[in-house]
Amino acid sequence: MARAGVVGVLGCAAALLLAGVADAVPIHGRVVHGATGRPVAGLEVRVVGMEAGKPAVEVVTRTDAQGTFRARLEPARRTYVVQATYRGVDYTAGPHAASAGTQEVVLRVFDVTHDPPPLRVSRRALLLDHAPPWFVVREVAVVHNPTQHAYAAPTAESGTWRLPLLRGAEDVHVVRGLAPAGVDPDGALVDTLPVLPGERAVVVVYRVRARGPSLLELRTGLVTASLDLFVAEPLRAWSERLLPRETRAVGGRQVTWLQARDLPPDVAVTLAVEGVPAPARTVPWLVGALLVAGCAAFVGWPWLRRVG
Repeated sequence: MARAGVVGVLGCAAALLLAGVADAVPIHGRVVHGATGRPVAGLEVRVVGMEAGKPAVEVVTRTDAQGTFRARLEPARRTYVVQATYRGVDYTAGPHAASAGTQEVVLRVFDVTHDPPPLRVSRRALLLDHAPPWFVVREVAVVHNPTQHAYAAPTAESGTWRLPLLRGAEDVHVVRGLAPAGVDPDGALVDTLPVLPGERAVVVVYRVRARGPSLLELRTGLVTASLDLFVAEPLRAWSERLLPRETRAVGGRQVTWLQARDLPPDVAVTLAVEGVPAPARTVPWLVGALLVAGCAAFVGWPWLRRVG
C-alpha cells in the first residue's frame, strides 16, 4: 500500500511537471537592420502572448551580440507578437500562432527620417452601401513607402500623411492601421504613426448623409495607383474618372465595380449616386390627417352641440 502511494505521488508530480512544460512556449529570433541585414545588439525585445478570455502575458528580453533573443512564454497563449523600439519607432512582428516547438522570428528595424518620402497609395477600395438615411462607407487604403527609412513626423503635433474621406463624412471609426490626430479642414484623417518601409493597410468605416440623388466628392491626397469603388444595389453610381468594370452578385445582392488608375495627388473624384429609396410617406400623411380631423372637431364641436 505504501509503495502504491509513493508511485501515485510520483505519477502526479510527473504529470504536473509535464503539464508545466507543455504550458510554456519557447520562442527565439533575431533583430536585424532592414536595409543592411546586420544584427542589432543590445535591443530590448518584448514578447506578448494573447488569447481570448485570458490576460496577456509579456516577457521582456534583450538581443545579444548576434542580434538573437530567447524567451519562454509561460503560461502559453494561442498567439503572440514580438515588439521592439528602435530609434524612437515601434516595430512589431506577428501575430504568430504559438506551438509546443521553438519558433524563430525575424524582426526588421530601420533608420528614421523626418524628411517626407515619396509616399503613394498602391490601392484604395471603397464599398458604398445604403442604410437610411445614410450612405455607409467601408474603406481599405494601402499606403506605400518605397524607401528604406521609417518616416516619422518631426513633431508630435504634425502628421505623417493624410487620408481624405468622402466629403461630409461622419462617425468615422478607424478599424486598424491609423492613429489619427484628428480631421483637418479638408475632411482628411491626419495620421501620426510612422510610415515604415513597404506597405501598410488602413481600414476605416464611416457614413455620409444620403439626400436622394447625391453628388459625392473624394480627393486622392497622394498619388493613387488604383482607386476601386464597389456600389451595392439599390444604389447606382456614375463618375467621369471611375470607369465601370463589372457587376456581379455578392451575398444575394448586385454589386457594381468602378475603377480609376494612376491618379495624381489632390485630385477631386466626383461621384453621382442615385437609387436612394424615397422615405415612406404613409406615417406623415396619417399624422397630418389626424391633426386636420382634430382641428375640425375642435372648431365644430360647439356648433354640433347646439344642433343636438
